[in-house]
Amino acid sequence: AAPMAPDADEPITQEPPRRESRRPGRQQSELELELPEPEIPEKEAADEEGDGVGGVDPDYSEVLILNVMARRGQIITGEEVLPVLLKQKLRFGDMNIFHRHASRQGGPVLFSVANILNPGTFDLNAIHDMETRGLCFFMTLPNVINNMEAFDHMLQTAAYVCQDLDAVLKDDNRSVMTAQTVEHYRERIREFELRQLRHGGGRDPGKR
Repeated sequence: AAPMAPDADEPITQEPPRRESRRPGRQQSELELELPEPEIPEKEAADEEGDGVGGVDPDYSEVLILNVMARRGQIITGEEVLPVLLKQKLRFGDMNIFHRHASRQGGPVLFSVANILNPGTFDLNAIHDMETRGLCFFMTLPNVINNMEAFDHMLQTAAYVCQDLDAVLKDDNRSVMTAQTVEHYRERIREFELRQLRHGGGRDPGKR
């Protein structure tokens, strides 16, 4: 039988029983979402594309955040994280975090992934010793491509990473993502684009 569409409040990811952690996670403070400056890749992308995105008034920029969180009482290890991120075409780079570029050859950054624990970075030399409670996906608006497309790319990638890590997809408030939450993000993007148009600093949302 064909699967039924999820209710608005049904979690995007389910939470089946998971194996016990091999060892308890270390006590370490979590990021307060003061992430490494997200405008850096955006400005680099603007320089490459020559579209002036990096010159947008910062009052009219926004950051969208998704969190991939370990299940209660569990941890995520570096040995698990690295192959999963690479599988999703995320590449280690600026600010010692991972980035998804517009093409396999590199170029503009669509979104980035930070460690949810302070200072938010990854040490590839010690990745096999890393333990974390989650990963923080984030993208800036305006993006180097169509804003809604960039969000869809980030959401899909975060969902795949979540599945591979047997983790839970949560929003920027650390609440479990639902179809209703996703629509809320889309509405935020639409509202942002309207503000950009009103202030003459944005491109038509319908254009790519």
